[in-house]
Amino acid sequence: MTVLAEKKLEFIREVSGIEDVKTLAALIEAYRKITGEAKAASKPVNPIRQKFDADAIRQRRGRVGHDKAKIMRLIREMDVQEPIEQLLAQLTK
Repeated sequence: MTVLAEKKLEFIREVSGIEDVKTLAALIEAYRKITGEAKAASKPVNPIRQKFDADAIRQRRGRVGHDKAKIMRLIREMDVQEPIEQLLAQLTK
């Protein structure tokens, strides 16, 4: 067992032995203050989005995506006359 692991176990045993609510509350507050400052310094906190917006996520990641107007224009230009069921059946052969 490493020295760090032994120190952690020793501290856990000490904390487990606390029976005073005020002491435990003070310890928790001190711990959160120490870890909160360390977390705040390490990385900024991003606000949680209230609404899912796939287009906004794609743009933020630098992906352009499909040109919907161009796709619809190509569909109209193809002018497919066969029913969709027949086309799908041809794909599964």
